[in-house]
Formats: sequence, C-alpha cells, structure tokens
Amino acid sequence: MPLLQCGNWVLEGKSSSAVATYIRIKELDLIFDLGRCPMNFIGTNHVFISHFHLDHYFGLPIYISQRWLAGMPPGNIYVPSSGFKQLKNILDRISTLDAGRNWGYQITPVEAGNSIPFRQNLVAHILTGNHSVPAVSYLICEVRKKLKPEYRDLSGREIVALKRSGVEITNEVQLPLVAYLGDTRGISLDAHPLLTQCKLLICECTFITSEHRERAKKTKHLHLDMLPSLLEHFESEYIVLNHFSRRYTPELIRQEVFKQLPASEHARVHLFL
Repeated sequence: MPLLQCGNWVLEGKSSSAVATYIRIKELDLIFDLGRCPMNFIGTNHVFISHFHLDHYFGLPIYISQRWLAGMPPGNIYVPSSGFKQLKNILDRISTLDAGRNWGYQITPVEAGNSIPFRQNLVAHILTGNHSVPAVSYLICEVRKKLKPEYRDLSGREIVALKRSGVEITNEVQLPLVAYLGDTRGISLDAHPLLTQCKLLICECTFITSEHRERAKKTKHLHLDMLPSLLEHFESEYIVLNHFSRRYTPELIRQEVFKQLPASEHARVHLFL
C-alpha cells in the first residue's frame, strides 16, 4: 500500500482512476473515499465520500460490516445527500443478505455549505464539486481558541479572574489543514475563505497527455494542463496529485508532471501512485 509522508501526516491507501481510491490520514482519524477497504482501515472513525462512483465508495460494506462484527461503534460516514437514500437501500439489502439483519451504521448526508464538527477539534467544510455525477469536496480545519487582542497584555492572574467572572476572553479560529477535491473538473477559489491556505491539498490529475484533453473535459476530470493556473493560488506546503488514469505508467506520470509544472512547484508537489 502506498505511503506518503507530508510533514506530521502519513497518507495511506491507493488512488487509480476507475479502479479504487481510498486515502487515510491516520493522524486525523479520517479516510477520504473508500473504493476498497483494507483491514487496517477498519478502526478509523471518520469516512468522507466525495461521490457515488463505485471506485470511490464500494468499500463501505466491508468497513461497516467489519466494525459491526467486531462490536465496535459505527463509524461516522459522510456522503453527498443526492445519493443518501439509494446508498442506505443498498447497504440494508447487503446486510440482510449477509447477516439476516441490519448491521447498524451511521451515515450523514452532506451538501455544499455544511460544516460538520468531528473529533474534538476538527471541522469538515463541504464544498461544491464539479463532476459527471453529484459530488462534493472537503476542507478539514482545526478549531482553536485564541485570546482576544484586548486581553493579550493581561497577566495570568487577571485572565483567570475574567474567566471566573464569566467574561468571554477568546475567539474561535480555524486553521485550514487538508483540502480533498475528489474527482472534479475544478473548484472555485471562493468555495471557502480558507481553502487556498490549506497546508495539504489532495488534488486529482486523471489525465496528463495532450490527446486526452477532450476526454478530461467530457468526463469532468482535471487535466495536467489545468494545474499550473490552479496551484499558483494555493499556499499549500504539500500538494499531492492522485487519481491518474491507468493509461499511464508511473514513469510517464513522473516525467510529464515535472516537465509541465513550473520548476517553482516541484518541491511541494508529490505523486500518490
């Protein structure tokens, strides 16, 4: 299974167009898409599905059933609202076939504009996708409390006294950590005010050669030609390209990506192959 170190985070999984995409960041206790489900992913508690192509969600029955068999609480699964009812029907039928009863699971439908708190200090912002089927993208932010400017010069004793008197001395701030675009023809830079400041951007790059430009447009995927103008707006320390077509060998992908992207981008661009 491919592993990719991005600072304090390790990306695990696989991403191959039309085969399977599943990417875990264990340190954040989350999975982006679940086209297959390795057994070591079962204990991860939060799953974010971008759209309902089989190679992005077909691992859900394994994830749900294995947690149920192990007596674990249901994981938190987030899916585009457009396919929520159909997915529940599929899972209920599979669980009846498999176990004669419902496995028990937790699925939350999401739409662009939603903000989903999860864990103790993380929130997922749901962004509009642009794919051949209804899709969403995700921006994960860390929520912190920051002392209000007017109290920064106070002593510790004075701050404690204000807190005890009921004065709200902090503001909530969000630090953009990871943006996961999923399969998409592109994303609006105005999708969220913090989007372009994310530390890690996971961005699909399905097609890379000139003869596939029209196919990328038709299937609503990103083409390598589109990346320079997109990436120049992102401040991300790490940019991870994924979801390459099976038409290309790893050698060709490396050659074309680093040939076509500006040299100034090479240090922060990584390939999830």
